[in-house]
Amino acid sequence: MVEVTSRPVTMAQVARRAGVSQASVSRVLNGLSSVDPAIVAKVNRAVAELDYSPSETARSLVRGRSQTIAFLVPDLENPMFQGVLKGFTAAAARDGYRVLIADTAEAVDVEAEVALEARSKGDALVLVSPRMPDAVLADLVRRAAPVVVVNRAMLPSGSGDLAADYASAARDLGEHLVEFGHRRIAYIGGPGGSYANQLRLQGLAEFTRAHPDVELLTIAAGSSMEAGYDATDPVLETGATAAIAFNDLVALGVMSRLREVGVSVPDQISIAGIDDIPQSRFAAPPLTSMAVPRADMGRQAWLRLRDQLDGHEAGQGIVYRPTLVARASTGPSPEASGWLGPARPVLRLGSTVVAQYLDGSAVDGVLSPRPYLDAVLSRRGTRLSATEPTDHPHHLGVSLAIPDVNGTSYWGGRTFVRGEGSIMVANHGRQRRDGLEIDGLSLHERLSWVDHHGATQLVEMREIRTAEFEGGWALSWRSHLKATLDAITFGSPATNGRPGAGYGGIFWRFAPEIAHVFSPAGTTERAVHGAATPWVAFAFPERATTVILHQAREPMPWFVRFAEYLGAGPAVAWDEPRRLPEGGSLDLEMTAFVIDDHLADAASVESTLVDLRARTGL
Repeated sequence: MVEVTSRPVTMAQVARRAGVSQASVSRVLNGLSSVDPAIVAKVNRAVAELDYSPSETARSLVRGRSQTIAFLVPDLENPMFQGVLKGFTAAAARDGYRVLIADTAEAVDVEAEVALEARSKGDALVLVSPRMPDAVLADLVRRAAPVVVVNRAMLPSGSGDLAADYASAARDLGEHLVEFGHRRIAYIGGPGGSYANQLRLQGLAEFTRAHPDVELLTIAAGSSMEAGYDATDPVLETGATAAIAFNDLVALGVMSRLREVGVSVPDQISIAGIDDIPQSRFAAPPLTSMAVPRADMGRQAWLRLRDQLDGHEAGQGIVYRPTLVARASTGPSPEASGWLGPARPVLRLGSTVVAQYLDGSAVDGVLSPRPYLDAVLSRRGTRLSATEPTDHPHHLGVSLAIPDVNGTSYWGGRTFVRGEGSIMVANHGRQRRDGLEIDGLSLHERLSWVDHHGATQLVEMREIRTAEFEGGWALSWRSHLKATLDAITFGSPATNGRPGAGYGGIFWRFAPEIAHVFSPAGTTERAVHGAATPWVAFAFPERATTVILHQAREPMPWFVRFAEYLGAGPAVAWDEPRRLPEGGSLDLEMTAFVIDDHLADAASVESTLVDLRARTGL
């Protein structure tokens, strides 16, 4: 039996069926408007009857276009370039174009040659992060037009170039690390001929000029994980407490080697990368990086190339400013102590981070957003604060929270309303940070208390001072509140008909631990709660830790809970509202002494308190 294979229909067959010339068929298939409508109808009918599919190669010859774009990268394994390619390919496909990919494998000397060869097979060329010298690149752009250059600025621009501001990226990472107390920082450099590497070095030079106390050490590497892995031991030999890698791949290689040699990130050294590739989020620990909009760069590259293909100018270039994505691979320097960095304040005492201070901007509106101390620990690591616990989500570590200020709640959660009980109402204000300064062990903050209508009721000057002592540390909170435009009435559920619920002021919500709570008034909640004593103590016998909360001035009554949960603070409006005239002010204060010892009775607390106040000056 002979197998019969059907041959493809030719343009000549279509012409014979339609009774026209092959040239007429070609003009119809290529959409030329000068063809007689009657001929168009004949050709289309013949095409349908014969099920004819025109040759794309032949059509390309007629049109002078291949509908293909050459796309050149120095290393296709780099997810940064993959992201640009993905954005470009998707955008080009919508306009009927395919992409031909060429990879030079970081071979700078053949880059221009490969680019021209790839360009000969397509209608235009995209160069992503070209490594070649400026003069060679400029000549290539002229010879291979239309061209778009991505990840490298061309001046003067003739290629609609798209670039990332890697100078600012490196500079911002330096600032991020300085805020954590790092003063000896390594830069793990990229390929020597890389324009992006030159920009990073430029940004780091600007950074060190602004911080003459910082020592920057440069280690030559490359752009791959293997390059980062190989550079790790030389980085460790520098004694740097932090390292900025050329890109995320290099940073991931460094972190892999650090795990092998038992160096902890970020406790012993902080690591940061650039580009924020998808793998960075899933590293262990997640990698701090500078995010670059890879897919959008690819999409914009196609739009600029399409304009050139249509006969228009390339257009002005775009420079993207990378944004910091702070993750767990960066933290305080092992050598730093005190409050570190206004952008991300943490308190490090010796080798231990004992607290963080958050601005509250991420807090839900019904929880009365406000700055608060989070993750408070003893020097031995006993957890001493709870933030947004399931029983009372509006409890935010250690914060200044007042439930009623002229009808606005700065406490959060449900509010007691006379005659209605505890309900959720839309009266939640927020404490807005207007300024923050850090000076060693002291933190100074200016806040506006903005009510639920958007008006500023109070301006607060807050000072949080800390001190170290053998066997513990201390924290002093001072707030000066000043009424702005109107008289102020501070209230609480107790002043609104709920006896005993006089909460509101500097409030410390403790972590759920077994505790012994006592004060000069006694050891039961009934005795301690509402007593205007100088101090109240929380002793944690299983963790050998004691926290003494102390009021140095005329004591306010303590709001204390330890049966339902652990929490305490001096109450601003215990059983009567507290009023301020317009322009009046109120000073609030509380000091906490965190001791790595279990104090079992009031006499032990009294003698320890006298000694610690004298030693710390708090």
